[in-house]
Amino acid sequence: MADRTSPEPAPLPGREAIHLQGLRLWAHVGVLEQERELGQWFELSLSLWHDLGPAGRSDQLELSLDYSLVIQALQQQARTIRCLTLEHYSERMMECVEGLYGPVSQRLVLGKCAAPVPGFSGLVQVERWRHAPPSS
Repeated sequence: MADRTSPEPAPLPGREAIHLQGLRLWAHVGVLEQERELGQWFELSLSLWHDLGPAGRSDQLELSLDYSLVIQALQQQARTIRCLTLEHYSERMMECVEGLYGPVSQRLVLGKCAAPVPGFSGLVQVERWRHAPPSS
């Protein structure tokens, strides 16, 4: 009689992720001295690719990426950072993520909520990738 139990399917690389959207952070970042002095709002979306199957099956947080840790770390970082560009701020954020979770695949979109450009009321964003998930 054939064994009807099949092995657990292999995870599909790059298809499982934790997404954080709309994290608002007050930080002292900007080209203008006033932006660095007074601070301003930024909005972050962050995706972290990880095999979520083990945590999903066992309900054990240590088998996943505890997103509360990265939220708190980025909030703390926002209180202390002083720099000119979104590019540098996003780099520091990605380093923070790696400090918590190691070289996890990540996509970050960081936006300045009110860019001080006359006649412009839109959103300025940078998009960064690190350790991009394998293509499927």
